[in-house]
Amino acid sequence: MIENSKYITIKRHNVFLTIFMPLSAPIAIVQINHGLAEHSQRYFEFARYLCQKGFGVYVHDHPGHGKSALMPNQMGHASWKTGWDNLLEVIHGINKTIRKAHPSVPVFLLGHSMGSLLSRYYNATYPMYFKGMIISGTANPDSMELKASLAIVRILRLFYGEYYKSDWMNNYFYRNYNQKLSKTRTHFDWLSSNPDEVDKYIDDPLCGLGLTLGFYKSLLQGSLQMLKTEKNLRIRKNFSTLIISGKKDPVGNFGKGPKAMRQKYMEQGYFNTYITLLEGRHELLNEMPEIKRQAFEAIANWIDDKLKGNF
Repeated sequence: MIENSKYITIKRHNVFLTIFMPLSAPIAIVQINHGLAEHSQRYFEFARYLCQKGFGVYVHDHPGHGKSALMPNQMGHASWKTGWDNLLEVIHGINKTIRKAHPSVPVFLLGHSMGSLLSRYYNATYPMYFKGMIISGTANPDSMELKASLAIVRILRLFYGEYYKSDWMNNYFYRNYNQKLSKTRTHFDWLSSNPDEVDKYIDDPLCGLGLTLGFYKSLLQGSLQMLKTEKNLRIRKNFSTLIISGKKDPVGNFGKGPKAMRQKYMEQGYFNTYITLLEGRHELLNEMPEIKRQAFEAIANWIDDKLKGNF
C-alpha cells in the first residue's frame, strides 16, 4: 500500500489531499468527501481497508477544514458569496486529477453528512464522471427550516459580519441532535454509540470547530440548491446509489431521511438506488467495532458487486 499526503492548488485553494493506492493497479477509485467540522484523516482507517480490497482512495480536507485551513481565520469559514461554490470547485478539481491519473479506472463518489449533500449536488451536476455513489449519514432537509435558519444568519451578519462565530448558532446546530437521544454523556454523543470515538472527536482540535456565519450561509443556501437540483435529476437511469445510515442517527431522523431520499430517486426512475440501515448513530465508520466492520464491508461489497455488473 502506498500513502501520499500533499498540498495541491485548485484555482485559488490550497487543498490538503491524501492518496491511498494498492501495490497493484487499482480496480476502482473512491473519492471521499468528509463531513462538517471534521477532516480527512478520520477516514484513513477506512481508506486503508479499501486499499486492501484493491481500491484506490482520494480524500481531502474541504476549504475551511483540517489542514486546508492554513490560516487561523480560515478555520470554520467559507466565503459569504462563494463558499458553497468553493467547496464544489475543490471536489471537481480533485475529480479531474483522478480522471487524468487513472483515465480507464471507474470512480465512485462517497460523501458523509455535509459531504453527502455536496456529493448529491455535485453528482446531479456532473453525472457522467462516476460509476456509482455512496451516501453516508445523509439527511432529507426541510426547505422551510433551511430558509428560516438562513434568515437568522443573514440578520446576524448585518450586526457582526461574515467571520463572526455565533455561539447560539453553533449550539443550535450541534446540540440540537443530542436532544433527540434519551441519555447523553457529552454534547457529541449523537455522532457514535462508541464513547471512545466520541472522546477522540472531542479531543481532536480539528473537529467540532465553531463555524462562521459565512459558512452557515454557504451550507444552508447550498442545501437549498441541492434540494432544488434533486427535483429534476439528470443522472443516468442505470446509475447506482448506495445510501447507508444508522438507525439511531438523529441527523437522518432515525432512518426516515435516507428512506425519503431513496423514494425521491426511485420516483424519478433511478431504480438502482439501495439503502442499508445499521444499528449505529451518525458516523457508522467510527462506531462500535462490529457496526464499523459491517459498514466497511457493506460499502466495499456494494462497490465490488457494481464492478461485477450484479445490478
